[in-house]
Amino acid sequence: MKNFLFDLYGTLADIRTDEESDAFWESIRSFLGAADAEEVRKTYRALCMKEEKDLPEGGEIDLLRVFEGLLEKCGKDGCAYLGDTAAFAHAFREASMQKLRLFEGVEELLRGIHVRGGRVFLLSNAQACFTRLELEKLGIAGLFDGILLSSEAGFKKPSPRFFSAAFQAFSLAPRDCVYVGNDLRDDVGGAHAAGIPCVYIETEQSGRYESAPVPDFTAPDRPSLERVLFSFL
Repeated sequence: MKNFLFDLYGTLADIRTDEESDAFWESIRSFLGAADAEEVRKTYRALCMKEEKDLPEGGEIDLLRVFEGLLEKCGKDGCAYLGDTAAFAHAFREASMQKLRLFEGVEELLRGIHVRGGRVFLLSNAQACFTRLELEKLGIAGLFDGILLSSEAGFKKPSPRFFSAAFQAFSLAPRDCVYVGNDLRDDVGGAHAAGIPCVYIETEQSGRYESAPVPDFTAPDRPSLERVLFSFL
């Protein structure tokens, strides 16, 4: 088994964002040149709901379309982001960001897998308009043999269709893969639905469930995660 598929947020990277505070929405109002922050918030939520309305089971929206709509509806003359949705998406994310850092030992782990002949892929529930830049900022974008994010696939974990998209995109056989994640429902449950084992590592971002799938392996800390993963090589 030589293909290691990783979740990102909460597994490799420690993140905290705030898209609920009045201060955040006041920043977004200011970016748009709009008059009322609450109206901007309501418009954003309505646009998200519209995008989600006709999704298939396990489907994922692309927030770039939401941001396009938000700029069209709320962007006023003088708004610096009119015509540049990607830049607005970046500003939106930066305004919400409170913390973003790699967990200790992540680079060494990914490089160690490569040195031992394994391959590393990133399969994460994430918006490409945010995450592609954040991978560069974290310095690990070049350490993956392939990256698939849910907004690009059109499906998200735990849907097996997300994993199937990755298997096809990277020519992977499930029997040669193991998934690593910090969520019992999305990561463990999703991996099992796709026919691959999962190594679970609990972090502050891990979901809490009354009942959830049982992981094949549990790594209580980073050294134990390394030992489990290297044992496949």
